[in-house]
Amino acid sequence: MAVQTARFFSAAFSAKWLQVAAVSALINTSYGTMSYSFSVLVTREAAGGDLGVGGLAIAFSAGLLVSGLAAIGVGTIADLFGVRRLMVFGSALGLLGLVLFSFCTEAWHAMVVTALVLAPAMAATFYEPIYVLMNRWFEPHERPRAYGVLTLLSGVSVTIFTPLTQWLVADYGWRDAVRILGVILLVVGLAVAAVLREPPPIARPAGRPSFLREVWAGMRSGSAQFWLFSIAFFVAATAHGGFQFHFISLLETRGFDTGSVARAVAVTGLLSLPMRLLLPLSAGRVSSVRVLIVCFLLLAVSAWVGATATAWWQVWIYILIYGSVFGAVFPLRALVMAERFSGEFFGRLMGVQALLFAVARALGPGLVGLAGESKDGYELAFRTCAVVLVLSCGAMFLLFGRTPSRPASG
Repeated sequence: MAVQTARFFSAAFSAKWLQVAAVSALINTSYGTMSYSFSVLVTREAAGGDLGVGGLAIAFSAGLLVSGLAAIGVGTIADLFGVRRLMVFGSALGLLGLVLFSFCTEAWHAMVVTALVLAPAMAATFYEPIYVLMNRWFEPHERPRAYGVLTLLSGVSVTIFTPLTQWLVADYGWRDAVRILGVILLVVGLAVAAVLREPPPIARPAGRPSFLREVWAGMRSGSAQFWLFSIAFFVAATAHGGFQFHFISLLETRGFDTGSVARAVAVTGLLSLPMRLLLPLSAGRVSSVRVLIVCFLLLAVSAWVGATATAWWQVWIYILIYGSVFGAVFPLRALVMAERFSGEFFGRLMGVQALLFAVARALGPGLVGLAGESKDGYELAFRTCAVVLVLSCGAMFLLFGRTPSRPASG
């Protein structure tokens, strides 16, 4: 009996962690095909040459903004009905959006496709619905390790898809490259959904409100602390998204070869792997808010270094600092949310915050793009991003960085 019991728990444990590995494959692929690929596509050697760098940056920003709006509905669906079907829908829609994008001939075509097709695909396959799933799989004391493992396994996206996109563009042209990325997304999405076994969603008693009322109930459930933290994170994410998106383009204005820069930037994914695990694990002993603040401060340092990078040794300093911490931002935000705002409306609160985060990611590249496309413009924009990150860290610390986290309710 003891041996059978041990085998049972061993199988259950293995199955649960294999599920984490499966969903991390989808996160890697969705981010790689619909987000990190655009850091290559925006350059003049790719879609930026046909559609315009500024126009393509605004199109990508518009897609992120609409994906945030869709995330509220996605969070509600995840709370009430589960995540598996969202994965299938998002992967299929992502393929359609990338294929349509490959036929764009004007910047406004790209804006329509990213906003109406790619945006909901992003919302359905990015981190937010997966965090809802993780919150059900794991008890509060397990979540720091679980979120760390998820983000560790999901940390190879930029390493794989930045050079892969660059290679596909160089060999096949950007239009065929985008179509190939869409096929990859669909194949991985269907495979993950086929093996996923998720716990049942929260039961809905008879007489519960309609779907739209459920959405509104989730938005109203946020406390003052939730909104203040979300706003501080929004400001930091705006700065982070701005300088991260334009780093390759910045170096292009300074005479660097974009292919070499893309391969160097891919190293940030490898550098991020240890901290993707260790920083969330440290949040089991130290306040997750404090760890998040440290990460944003180091991102500010990397933005300041990138502002004046004119030699390869400066580029590698940027890559070392940025790569060490950027991958921990997502799981640390989720841990803050799980520690302080977990409960029946968790998915909807994550969706609301995803909207703010999407606005931030939309504003960041757009604002830096307006200031950039020249050495001086990019330098001013990157320095501004660094200052904004420092100020947002101060706001987070004043809010509740000095207070201990409360245990999540599960």
